[in-house]
Amino acid sequence: MSNDALRGTDVHLEMERSLERALASGQNRPDRLPGLQMIFGQLPRVMTEELGNLSHLPLKVRLLDLTASTIADTCALLPSAFAGVVRAERWRSWLYFIADPAASALFVEAATGCESIPQGGLSPRKPTRTDANVLKVLFKRVARSLTSAFSILVDVGFEVGQVVEKIELEPQLTLASPVIAARLSLDYAGHQGVVTIVIPQAALESVRQLLAGATPAEAMSVTSSRSREDPTWTKQLSEEIARSFIELNGVLEERPISLGEVQRFAVGSVVELQLSSMSRVRLDADESPLFWCELGKRDNALILRIDDEFDQQRESVDEFYGL
Repeated sequence: MSNDALRGTDVHLEMERSLERALASGQNRPDRLPGLQMIFGQLPRVMTEELGNLSHLPLKVRLLDLTASTIADTCALLPSAFAGVVRAERWRSWLYFIADPAASALFVEAATGCESIPQGGLSPRKPTRTDANVLKVLFKRVARSLTSAFSILVDVGFEVGQVVEKIELEPQLTLASPVIAARLSLDYAGHQGVVTIVIPQAALESVRQLLAGATPAEAMSVTSSRSREDPTWTKQLSEEIARSFIELNGVLEERPISLGEVQRFAVGSVVELQLSSMSRVRLDADESPLFWCELGKRDNALILRIDDEFDQQRESVDEFYGL
């Protein structure tokens, strides 16, 4: 192909990109999505909490900018930079988290026990797969932070997949696909790197009205009320509890038996209970007794109706079951 043809192709591609940028600057501009501004306004604080406890180095996270762009302008990785490929299952879309070379090196050092950064910064070195594995921790924490920030308005989760040095686009995306790009500064003791969150605008279509409908006043109200009423440790604790799963058990009876009796168990064996009524069931959560329940039946299924709280001081489980 001649140089003139190559130049013509480059011009054509640049025109396509310019067109995409022009379209993105319309209804998809972040300044026309106040809900998105609110979410990313919360993100630095949440990221500081999520990442700060991984290192002895003090960390500050700051939102540098939130812009409309394209895949071509955001997802070309520099040498020694890494990206996390992230799935948003509810949106049926992929996102990209990109750590520039400085952020990659700083986080790896901080997360692996570095207690100080030389005044002149870190010496350049070729990244390794170990670095990529460490950076997956960074991207997972960013994903958790983003989930938490979006929870103000939207229920969505983000799952980090591969950590790569070159982004291979998903089939539904092209270099001209419009995206929302958020650049965040990670400042470890005065040394900075940049993490970029790239969200295809197509992923936001299902929640665009919600993001566009939040007024700036409402955003400020939610942000200020949360900051007054929800201290950092309380918010973090409540988020962790909300994401946790515990085992729930309904206990009819507990009694000791001999090992010899256990050895005689076989298919068809009958284990007799000493209960006089089957209506009294203790409900345990993660092996801690919480309630007394009545046992019933509905639509061919057994059900429990909470009847009374279990009082640890008033009654002993062992005494109730005669142990």
